[in-house]
Amino acid sequence: MRKKKVIGISFFMALTLMLTGCSVFPTLAGMESKEAKAYANVYDLKANKAYVWHHEGEADIRQDLARDREGENIFFACPKGDTNFKGKELDRSGQYPRSIWINSSMDDEIPTIIGNNALIYISKTTVPEEIVFERFADYGYSIGVSNMIPDEGGHYYFVYAETDKDDYKYYVDTASEAFSLLCFDTVARLYLDKVGGVLVTEENVSDGGTVLGLTKDAQYVCEFYTGTFYQDFVLSANIHSFGSMEQFVSYDYEFLHSNCIKINIPEYFKSGYYFVQGVGLFRYVSEQDAKVYNGEAYAPGIDWNDPIILYDEYGVVVFDPSLGIGMEEETITDENSDAGVSREEVESYLPYEEGSEADEEPDSLDRDRR
Repeated sequence: MRKKKVIGISFFMALTLMLTGCSVFPTLAGMESKEAKAYANVYDLKANKAYVWHHEGEADIRQDLARDREGENIFFACPKGDTNFKGKELDRSGQYPRSIWINSSMDDEIPTIIGNNALIYISKTTVPEEIVFERFADYGYSIGVSNMIPDEGGHYYFVYAETDKDDYKYYVDTASEAFSLLCFDTVARLYLDKVGGVLVTEENVSDGGTVLGLTKDAQYVCEFYTGTFYQDFVLSANIHSFGSMEQFVSYDYEFLHSNCIKINIPEYFKSGYYFVQGVGLFRYVSEQDAKVYNGEAYAPGIDWNDPIILYDEYGVVVFDPSLGIGMEEETITDENSDAGVSREEVESYLPYEEGSEADEEPDSLDRDRR
């Protein structure tokens, strides 16, 4: 009897593999941490983490820093999510596009800075010499695959094991259902041809190489190709995907006579998602967008990806308020941005000359998508 039961289970698993790809085993990497996400007392916060203070009706964070404070939670942890740059959180450049993936069941944990809300940072050992902000573009909900690029024929793929057997980890959220894609051994490129019967083209792929137009949490049959052989995988569009866009350094913080510092948000920041000091992601809503923000984890009514750093046609930075580039009084307005660009700065740039400073890549990781 026991033997028949084992055979039955094996048959069921084999059938499932044929229907949904070559793996049904979930990963433990993305399991939610048991650590609390919200706190009432600032002295309960964990070291080397960032938090957003939000207390409805209170305008001054200093009123909430008492050791004996109890009551409602007012300090909210900035989550890291699943990333493809573990151990390189503060790198300012990289060989691979940097991605953050957050499961749809957890993305309402991304705290929002709006109005009087404050960003704080905890450290038991050091005060940061500089505050590093990395801005991430919001690509909405998709399957757990990012950074796809087209071949010459417009067919989209991502590198699977072209130079290293673990190349896939820069493109696949291994804590998502896309973990099932990790069953291949020798394929260099993994092509995604269709999602839900719809052909994957430049019309429905984001700048971050994610599939657009999917319904949150809906399941789709995804047609992948290894060479000329195809295999179907059933994947859910339950991953909120983000791709690195810009990086900034600030030195503006305040001591609060407590166990934390308050990090002041630069005035030039636009509404967007920012990864601070390599420890966590928060959502920033500018004063101009405050009236239209819906208060939800996903707010399509705001352009979260409006660039701050601007480049000329040669890839040279012509406007970067964090470095004071293009901040002169006489300005030209870029059609895609409300940021001013100096006329003299724009007209003075010439094509690259070998060995010149212009050969250097711009600091922003946005170059990965140019």
